Amino acid sequence: MSEPLDALRSGYRPVAPDAAFAARLRARLEFAVLNPSGANMTKPVTIEQIQPHDGDVAYSSLWLPDVARASAFYTAVLGWRVETGHQIAGVTPPMGMRGDVADGTLFLCHAVDDVHAALARVRAAGGFGDEPTQQPYGVIADCVDNQGMRFALLDAPLASRSPLPSAGAGELLYLTVGVPDSSLYRDFYGAVFGWTFTPGRVDDGWGVTGIRPMTGLRGGAPRPEIAPMYGVADIAAAVAAVRAAGGTATEPEEMPYGTTSDCVDDQGMRFYLGQV
Repeated sequence: MSEPLDALRSGYRPVAPDAAFAARLRARLEFAVLNPSGANMTKPVTIEQIQPHDGDVAYSSLWLPDVARASAFYTAVLGWRVETGHQIAGVTPPMGMRGDVADGTLFLCHAVDDVHAALARVRAAGGFGDEPTQQPYGVIADCVDNQGMRFALLDAPLASRSPLPSAGAGELLYLTVGVPDSSLYRDFYGAVFGWTFTPGRVDDGWGVTGIRPMTGLRGGAPRPEIAPMYGVADIAAAVAAVRAAGGTATEPEEMPYGTTSDCVDDQGMRFYLGQV
């Protein structure tokens, strides 16, 4: 079996089709999602706003009970091609799956300039972290935050990274992080990665600035979890595919930034579909 994170060797895909267009589209979507109702959507957006940051997602992994079942479900819904080691081919950032996990979530591996310095910040902020190890894809450290959420740090200097392209079909478009205490999350990740937060449209909802893919936070969750939103080209067809594969999906809803559906897969993991 191949190493689960081998996909990281390939790095980020080149921006396509056009870096400036992708930057403006992504930033406008983020502005619409994360800012209060009535905010000015015509506000100019600069390329600098979408450049890489410490803490960007370098790799993600779907953790759920049955990985073979998940492969069949998401292949039917999103058109994924799952390769050896449960790696998903052709997506940015790289992504895989892991089975035998009772409570489904999305595990994140964050890119940092200096994994040793970032690990020291994790520990100082009240989290835990293993000593970094050298792997074929880089230096990595497994960590746990101050509310029990697992994540990893990967040594990937900013100079080696490119801005992420606008999400394609089946790729991560947005992340929704649910935690018991949003203030603990904001304190921790602000200290570790320098993230800042803006109040969102819902009670105890926050936009997370300084991370790619775009991310939102909500407090009051029973346990820490991350629900992904996947980009789709035809949301009506994707909703039908979710239902046909044994999951549930709400009727598509028009939002200021696009059309979305709240979904649950056939193993009980929540996710979203987005057409923008």
